[in-house]
Amino acid sequence: MKVTAIELTNIKSFKALEKTEFSDTINVFVGPNNAGKSTILKSIYKLQNNGIIYNNHTIGTTESIIKLHIKGTHLGLISSTNTMVEFQMGKAPNNILRTANGHSNYKFAPGAEPGNIIYPYLSKRKTVSFDPTINEGNANSVAGNFTHLYSKIDRLINPYFSAHQEYVDACKGILGFVVSTNVTANGKEAVLYVDGRENISLLQMGEGVTNIIGLISDLCMAQDRIFLIEELENDIHPQALKALLDLISKKCSSNQFFISTHSNIVMKHLGASEDSKVFRVANELTDESKPNLKYSTLQLVPNNPVDRIKVLEELGYDAFDFDFWKAWLFLEESSAERLIRDFFIPWYTPDLRGKLRTFSANSVNNVKLKFDDFNKLFVFLHLEPAYKNKVWVYIDSGEEESRIINEMKEIYGKSGWNSENFSQFSEHDFEKYYPSKFQSNVKEVLKIEDKQKKRQAKRDLLLEVLKWAKTNEKEAKVEFESSASEIIEVLKTIDQKI
Repeated sequence: MKVTAIELTNIKSFKALEKTEFSDTINVFVGPNNAGKSTILKSIYKLQNNGIIYNNHTIGTTESIIKLHIKGTHLGLISSTNTMVEFQMGKAPNNILRTANGHSNYKFAPGAEPGNIIYPYLSKRKTVSFDPTINEGNANSVAGNFTHLYSKIDRLINPYFSAHQEYVDACKGILGFVVSTNVTANGKEAVLYVDGRENISLLQMGEGVTNIIGLISDLCMAQDRIFLIEELENDIHPQALKALLDLISKKCSSNQFFISTHSNIVMKHLGASEDSKVFRVANELTDESKPNLKYSTLQLVPNNPVDRIKVLEELGYDAFDFDFWKAWLFLEESSAERLIRDFFIPWYTPDLRGKLRTFSANSVNNVKLKFDDFNKLFVFLHLEPAYKNKVWVYIDSGEEESRIINEMKEIYGKSGWNSENFSQFSEHDFEKYYPSKFQSNVKEVLKIEDKQKKRQAKRDLLLEVLKWAKTNEKEAKVEFESSASEIIEVLKTIDQKI
């Protein structure tokens, strides 16, 4: 079952919202605080919760209407494949299910599996305590908080349960560890096993872990359900958040999502998913004599770069001038990026100035993550035709680096990227491309075993090379032409291709 559209009359700050069509997969709502994002989600929650929004009429009115357009059926509650559920609210609730055959009383979906329509993750979803009792009722509960989370985890951690492997994979991919359960005096609790009997209780972990585990546990169970999620990004580290967003993008093939956010990460990741829609929720002043009375508007963000960049900037994203760059070069080390940007391009391939943007991931482990962010951003902005196969990724040599490059070739090759856009330099350390006069220092630096001291020594050596190159430009140009010939050839190849 899917909610295909919504209409609102006199619901909180929405005085009159005309029929607005939703995506069957992912719908993202962005806008300032108190603009009306929660009102949209809570209006949809009316399908499962009779008390929500009752008496929340627009100021100066006494009656309000929520109309939800639906396709599909749901376990006898909604039997018509194309239906509108209309909730009329005045002094007493009057809830009507409108179908092609007339009117009938609407039976609200239960807040428990398998009869639920919705999994609610609204702003007040935190819980002060967890119920240690493990039973079917608690495991099936869809209460909108984490009170019964222990039972949900205990069900999923059973290796014979159908969703077990998906749960384990999601935990490892998002958190880096699997949350299990352990027997206590009163039942069970959620824990991370350290060694043997030693464990760390979920209560000792951060709030973000509870948020993630709660959502993972429901995502693993959901099939043809609706998720209402407010501010998904709260208390979650960006890297874990991105992995969680990937899981949502995967699960939207069989579920529908309505997500409000203040995060450009959430918006651009989910907005890049196929068939997703992004909506801007805003307040508008309609009566200057009442400056504190504003009415909400809901507008679909058009699928063009200008409007999508604008909404990113409204969320605080510092958008660089995308259209002024013809190509991008992703590098592993900051030393490589600095030398290529400041010296190699101006000296050896001057035509690339203002055309090729260089970028350092700062470590091999960040290369794929940063490129994936980059890819999702431009998919979100609908700029794929302008940049695809005009981005080159070059990292150092080495086994781990080879694994990452091969993985990127396989993943992005499926969406039309050329394999030669992902490659490696022949040296493992970029310092090996420094002129011969610095190589004795390079050897000493690379011998250092302490990682922090080695990192600082590399930084100091780079500054020495940069200073020398600036004050001895002619000599440096000749020296680098020999020592960094491989790098220069890469730049010349890129220059030819763009």
